[in-house]
Parts: sequence; C-alpha cells; structure tokens
Amino acid sequence: MECTVTGKQMEVTSELRELIHRRLLPLERLLGDAIVSANVVLGSEHQLCVSELVVHARGDHRLHGLAEGPSWPSAVGGAVEKVMRQAHTLKGKWQGRRRESEPPADLVPDIGPNGDGEPSAG
Repeated sequence: MECTVTGKQMEVTSELRELIHRRLLPLERLLGDAIVSANVVLGSEHQLCVSELVVHARGDHRLHGLAEGPSWPSAVGGAVEKVMRQAHTLKGKWQGRRRESEPPADLVPDIGPNGDGEPSAG
C-alpha cells in the first residue's frame, strides 16, 4: 500500500510516521490488495492534534476519517477507527455479492438410504 503522510505547517517526524504505519496495519489486513493508496494529513489547531485519513480502495471507493485529540496517538487512532468502520461495511458488501459455493437445494439429488440415487420405497 502506498501511504503519503503530510503535515500542515509542521514537520512530520519518523516516530509519527511509524505510529501511522502501525495504526494502518489492521486496515491493510482487513482489505488486503483492495487498498490502492492512503493519504494522511496532520495539523495542529488550538492546542489539538488533527488527523485526516483518506483511503482509496478498488472500485473507486474512498474511505474518509477526520479526528482530533489532545495527542497524536489519539488523533490518528480516531481517524483510523472511522475508516475501519467504513471498511467493514464495504467488505461486507463485497462478500455479499459473491456467489455461494453450495448449489441450491433443488439441484441437489435426493440420495436414498441404499446410496443408489433412488428414493426409498416406503
């Protein structure tokens, strides 16, 4: 996954980058190869840390999370949690559209107790 981290009027440290990559691992495990890229924008406003996360997934889906908190771990974690909820919904829709591996009940032959394919003559 390609991840871009930018800071608004601030420098993004390597520790902050590591925090973001660590928080994005569960999201990457959930969606796998469906994630195209992720953009993280960090900034400070009125003594609060603000984190915005936009994840581009296959099929032109964009998952967006915006959170603020007193520290960077809480702000980044809040944004990731919002995107995770959207990702669970999206993955559920993808799985709901898959064909089931079992054939419908009316196509399964009725095998009798003898195992010869004939129903038992009761």
